[in-house]
Amino acid sequence: MRRVAALVALLVITGCGSTAEPPKALATGPIAAPEKTTLKIGMRLPNLDTNAPIEIAIDKGFYKEEGLSVERVEVQSIREGLVGGSLDFGAEASPDVVAAATAGTGLKIVAGYRNREPFVVAVQPEIAKPQDLAGKPILLGANPGTIEYDVRMQLLKEAGFDLTGVAVKPVNLPGGSNAWVEQFKQKKLALTVIFPRHKNLVQEAGGRLVLDVMKEWPNDSLTATQDFVAKNPNTTARFIRATLKAMKLYKDPAQQKYVQDMMKAKGFMVTPNELKPEVYAFGPQLYDEDMGLNAKGFDELLAVLKMPPAAFDSFTDLTQLHRAQDALGVTKRP
Repeated sequence: MRRVAALVALLVITGCGSTAEPPKALATGPIAAPEKTTLKIGMRLPNLDTNAPIEIAIDKGFYKEEGLSVERVEVQSIREGLVGGSLDFGAEASPDVVAAATAGTGLKIVAGYRNREPFVVAVQPEIAKPQDLAGKPILLGANPGTIEYDVRMQLLKEAGFDLTGVAVKPVNLPGGSNAWVEQFKQKKLALTVIFPRHKNLVQEAGGRLVLDVMKEWPNDSLTATQDFVAKNPNTTARFIRATLKAMKLYKDPAQQKYVQDMMKAKGFMVTPNELKPEVYAFGPQLYDEDMGLNAKGFDELLAVLKMPPAAFDSFTDLTQLHRAQDALGVTKRP
C-alpha cells in the first residue's frame, strides 16, 4: 500500500485534472495486428514476486510471439510515466489508479495483476500484550498518520492486539522487508511488519505473529491511459494475452526452479529461505491466472482507505482483457 495523497502532487506537476475522458476502446472480436510494437512497462519494486510474470513473458518469448518488444523498467512514479507518455503500461497501486481516474488523468485499470494483499505483523517473544510495547521501537511499514500505518493499526485492533493509546516508538527503516526481519532478529525492533515468506524465519527466532490475514483487496493492477488503449487496442490485447500465458506458468509450482533460476540470472535476489517450496508459494498466491478483478474487493478497499466510493467502470476498461481471455479460452471475470 502506498499513500494515495501523493497523487495531488502529480496532478500539479503534469497539469492534469480535467474531467474529460477519451472514449473507451471499441475494438472487439479477433485480435488483429498490433498498432505499436515497442513497449515499456513500469514497475516500482525490485523484488522477484512483483516482476516475475513480466520477466517470464519476456524470457519465454510470449511477447515476441505477439509481435511485441517489451522492456521492463523500474521507476519512481508509474503514474507520471503513464500520463507523460514515457511508459505504455505499469503495475500500479490499485487505489492510486482509482484516485487518478477520479481526478481525470485518463488512467484506467486494464487487467488485474497482484489481486490480494497479506498483512502479517510479528512481535518479540517477551511481548505478551500491547502495553508491553510502551517505549519500544515498532515498524508498521510507514509513519503514523499514513494510510499504511493506520490500516495496519486497525487490522491489529480487529485481531485483538489493540495499540491504541500505547506510547510506542514508531520507526521507518530503509532496506525493505528482508532488512526489517534482520533488525527484528537482532532485537532492534519489538514489532515489525513482515511478509508471508518471512514467517518461518521470524518464528524460528522466537517471534510471535499477532496479525496474519490475507485480504482480497486489489494490490497492484495493470494500468494504461485510456488514450493509449483507444489508439492501440490490439497491442493492449496482445500484451495481456502474453502476460496471461506467463501468469499461468508462474502459478505452476512445478516451474519454481525455472522461475528462480531465470530471475536470479537477471539480477533478482533469491534467498536460501525462498528456495523452500512452501515459502516460494507465497508469491504466486497473490496473483490470479485469469488476471481478472474483484469488484467487491475494490469497494472494501476504498472504504478502508476512507476514499470516496467509485463506480467500477469509472476506473477500469477491461475490453482488451476480455478479448485476450476469449482468445485463450479463459473465463471472463468480472
